[in-house]
Amino acid sequence: MRRLSRLSAAFTLVSDASLAVLGGAIKRREAISGRLADALGWLYLGSAAVKRFWDDGQPEEDVPFLRWSCERALRQVQEALVGVLDNFPSRTVAWTLRTLAFPLGARYRPPGDAVVAEVARALSEDGEARRRLTADIHVPAPTDPGLGALEEAFRRVALARPLRTRIREAARQGSLAPDPADSLVERAVGAAVIDPEEARTIREADAARAEAIAVDAFAPEEYASHRRAPAA
Repeated sequence: MRRLSRLSAAFTLVSDASLAVLGGAIKRREAISGRLADALGWLYLGSAAVKRFWDDGQPEEDVPFLRWSCERALRQVQEALVGVLDNFPSRTVAWTLRTLAFPLGARYRPPGDAVVAEVARALSEDGEARRRLTADIHVPAPTDPGLGALEEAFRRVALARPLRTRIREAARQGSLAPDPADSLVERAVGAAVIDPEEARTIREADAARAEAIAVDAFAPEEYASHRRAPAA
């Protein structure tokens, strides 16, 4: 929160100086005013993430989300303010503002791979953190071709994940040959690694995932019928 407060002070300094130097002309300098708007928006989003974390009782499982949100917000605010200073009409004022706003340089970096991986893992595992963060989102029926189908695929894939882990472990230990991959589930049933009902769970997850990511909504002949005639 201290870093957000510090960048908030830097934003105030740069925006006040911009108004003082440019006055009403700032409306015509849309790139500068747009960057200031970006900085303000990201300050709001970063502060909202901190407030949500605090209001929820600072749950440990939400720390990766907080870190990702704040680190991204800090980076975006810094980028917007540096963009304003790089394009400020008065170079003397810009140099002074940069020294005051970023005395140690632009040090904020985007979220690292480790934080991104933590967030991805928390979202891909159907746990309490994900359910709490998405509690207010309307999810359509599973038959809906958009979000409904995507959430249904996620649910089924989450159910099948421990079964696939069991199959991979059997293959790693040598009790199940990993190839050919297209018959792995059936061979896992034959080797008593999983039972037929668990195999059905895996196949349903595969089908739901394939449906969720499919992009070919039309048959090739339908494309051909709408093909433009060549120009005369």
